[in-house]
Amino acid sequence: MGDDELALSITTRCREAGGLTEATLGELRDELGYKKLGRWVLAEIADALKAAGLGFFPPDRLNAELNAEPRQWQTVWIYQRDGGARARVIDAVLQPDECDVRGVLDGLGAGNLTALSPAERLRRIREIVNA
Repeated sequence: MGDDELALSITTRCREAGGLTEATLGELRDELGYKKLGRWVLAEIADALKAAGLGFFPPDRLNAELNAEPRQWQTVWIYQRDGGARARVIDAVLQPDECDVRGVLDGLGAGNLTALSPAERLRRIREIVNA
């Protein structure tokens, strides 16, 4: 399975799980069609996830310099980087230089509705209407 197929498979799995799923490095390796889990495979997994608009944590699991001896049973959490509340909070923690950390955490964490994006506001309204 190539990078595009991995991204499609994991994207589908993540979407079906509500935007957050867990996968082992062994599962991800197998989906790329490799037999062994090495530094280049970790990089390919990370690149395929990013290309599909997915994020993952803990970030060190897919970094060969930090995970010098990757094991197939190690897991990573995969999430949709869709601009939703979950993605914004995770991104604020994992990539603080790329976002307004205070705005995200104060707004979403403290329940400040003015900090929500228009899409998040609509999502909240739908949740209330459908409750």
